[in-house]
Amino acid sequence: MPNLPLDHPEPFAATLGVMLYPSADEDEQRKARAFASQYLAEPLRRFDEAGFQLPYASLVRVAMDSGYPLNDLDERWRGGVAIGELFKTLYVLAKDDPKKASWENAIRIYELSAIRAGVPASRSSLWKTKTRYISVAALWGAWQIREGRFGSCPEREFDGFDDFQFFLAEAEVLRDFGQRWRPPRAKSVPPLPRDVWRVPRHWKPPLGQSPWSTGSPPNITLPEDLVTGLKPAGRPAKAAKPV
Repeated sequence: MPNLPLDHPEPFAATLGVMLYPSADEDEQRKARAFASQYLAEPLRRFDEAGFQLPYASLVRVAMDSGYPLNDLDERWRGGVAIGELFKTLYVLAKDDPKKASWENAIRIYELSAIRAGVPASRSSLWKTKTRYISVAALWGAWQIREGRFGSCPEREFDGFDDFQFFLAEAEVLRDFGQRWRPPRAKSVPPLPRDVWRVPRHWKPPLGQSPWSTGSPPNITLPEDLVTGLKPAGRPAKAAKPV
């Protein structure tokens, strides 16, 4: 499985670049690195104005990656948010109503929610989004559960860097679920494939109190009326024959 670029001078920006451009294709990874560099332009300006200096090697790395055009960035953000919502929905279904947990039903809930909000969403485009971003679905799922909030948080005793580390830990909880959990039906497979983006194996979360540190993610629920009409996914598992 590919490792997230946590050795980058700014690992949050580099990770977000991968989330937006997850394909292992070299052209796509150039875009991921370019996003990180362009994202850092304004923070680096403020960093310099404050009298700090970035190590030369880090500055060269950021500068060399910055020139690739990102004409599809808005589309990528929409796709990332969509896969995050889909995977979050699938996770909640698996927790609360496992027989209905499937990508198909997650897409159905997304589609119904979009219709109610007057936002366009087609089933075919959502399936394409799922295919394009499935290798970063756990990361975007954690992002959507957080509603994109990062940085210092007064009610938690850790800073922005530690908060990013906890975000990675939360994404790992979702990745582990996505690769281990199996729906209770015949010939079922986990929601995520084996080849997805993850933290390096030597990575460890910082000490401190994360909202998920007890192993209990936030208590997310789905509107009852959206779930009630769903049909159980797939074929039910066969009962064991009496001996």
